[in-house]
Amino acid sequence: MLSDRNSERRPFEHPTGVFLYGPPGALLDWVAWAFAAAAPGGYHWTEVRPRGQSGDPLGPVARGVIPEALVGLRDPQDLALNHAAANAAITAGIRPDEHRPALDQLSEFLRLPDPTRALIASRRAGSPPLVAVVSNGHRLLPLYTETTVRATLQTLTSHGIAVFDVFPEVPTEARFVFANVWRLNAWDPHGWRKAVLEVERADPAGPIPAGRKVRLEDLPTVAAALGKPLDALP
Repeated sequence: MLSDRNSERRPFEHPTGVFLYGPPGALLDWVAWAFAAAAPGGYHWTEVRPRGQSGDPLGPVARGVIPEALVGLRDPQDLALNHAAANAAITAGIRPDEHRPALDQLSEFLRLPDPTRALIASRRAGSPPLVAVVSNGHRLLPLYTETTVRATLQTLTSHGIAVFDVFPEVPTEARFVFANVWRLNAWDPHGWRKAVLEVERADPAGPIPAGRKVRLEDLPTVAAALGKPLDALP
C-alpha cells in the first residue's frame, strides 16, 4: 500500500547513514541529490568512477545542478582505507596508559582516505550534519568489508557527517549496516513521478518511517527539487 505526503520528515537533522539502491540509472542519483540539497547542514557529492570514465549524461552532475565546488570525482582507489599509515602512526604514538576506546577512535580516523578526512575538517563545529553523498558506492565493494563499512560509518557520524550511499546494483545483506535502507523501483528519470521508494529500514529520526512505500511525487522534498530539472530532460 502506498503512503501519502505525511510519510516524510525533515531530512538529516542528525548524523545517520542512508543506503539507497535500485536499478542502475540516473534516477537514483537524482533522489539522493533531492534529499541532500535539502539538508540544513549542506552536502558534498562524491562520484566514484574509474579515471577516464564518463558519468551518466542524464545525472545531476552532468546536468549541472550540483555546484562544481561540491563535487569530487574519485577513482575507487582514492577512497581506499589507509591501514598501513594508521597502524604506523598508532604504533609510533602509543603510550602504556593510553585509553583503549580513544585509541580505537583515533586509529579509525587515521585509516580514512585523505578526501574523507578533508570533508570532516570542512564541517563547522556545532553546525547541522553535513551530508556526504557517495554515488556509485558499488565500486568500493572490493575495498571495504562489512566490518570496515561499519567502522567508517561510526567514525563519520561521530564527527557530524551523515552518509548517503547510492548503490545501483543488487546489494548484499551488508546494506543493513546502515540505519536507513531505501529501495527505488525505477531507473529512468523521465518517469520519476510514479517511481516508488520503499523503506526497508529506518532509524527513529530518519527522513521516512520504516515500512513505507511512497511515490516520489508524494515526497515534498523530492517533488520540489526534481520537477523543474527532470521535466526539462531531453
